[in-house]
Amino acid sequence: MDIWHRVGRIVRFSNLGTVLFFVLNILLITAVFGTSGNVAELIIIYFVTVAISLSPIGEACLAAFAGAKNIKRTDIQLRVIPLVQYVLDKAKTSTSLAPAKVKVMIVHDSAPNAFAIGRQTLCITDGLLALPDDMMLGILAHEIGHLAYQHTVIQLLIGGGNIFISGCLALIKITCWVFSAIMGLFAFGFRSRLIAIATALFAGISTALTWLWVKFCMLFLMWSMRQNEYLADEFAYKIGFGLELATALDKHISDVPNDGFFRALYDTHPCNDDRVAALQNLGVPYSRY
Repeated sequence: MDIWHRVGRIVRFSNLGTVLFFVLNILLITAVFGTSGNVAELIIIYFVTVAISLSPIGEACLAAFAGAKNIKRTDIQLRVIPLVQYVLDKAKTSTSLAPAKVKVMIVHDSAPNAFAIGRQTLCITDGLLALPDDMMLGILAHEIGHLAYQHTVIQLLIGGGNIFISGCLALIKITCWVFSAIMGLFAFGFRSRLIAIATALFAGISTALTWLWVKFCMLFLMWSMRQNEYLADEFAYKIGFGLELATALDKHISDVPNDGFFRALYDTHPCNDDRVAALQNLGVPYSRY
């Protein structure tokens, strides 16, 4: 697959929030460090951390952080690998977007779940193994959809970008609080105490502003992640596993309720009722009743 096909899978409307997330991060670097004259170097460092996260090292680190391990048990391999291969073969015959191969890993968790990482890693939980084959096929098709659309590559981009931005924000906060502490130590006179209080207020305000900035940027990122869930669901439907996915979503996959408007803004997934409804609108003949 040539570079333009790869770019086309990433540059889409559903990823607009992720693009804005990165643009806002670059603006933050420019605004905070612009007077130092080293903005270009800092932006280069930012993209170097992103490039490292996109390497196999980044994918392996993300899998390790998620607690994913190689599947060593033969019975688990015999249960899962044929199902993954069946979905992958169906995807390859249905669309050119399908990944060439998938590496399956396991996370020891009793909740039925699966998630994709990087370019080719698909993680399943112990709890997923308790589901019937048809429901597993629907969930696996959804996760392979994430790999096909390279949503998981975007996760690596986010991870690499966040390492650098988190470091910048931490540096800002530490500098403000250290300066405030130094001023407090030498605040012997009334005027010095006023300066110390003002410095402490500045440190507190800067900490609050950086927190608000992160929350503001995350709004765009979470919106993109929710849109990508619908795309992965649609992928599962297109390759023939829409009914199986809708059944799994409605019966076995846990769904955290949206406790209010602001909670919903920061959810990584739409609620399952909305996802099932979207699948029904695509033509999936699913009904709970």
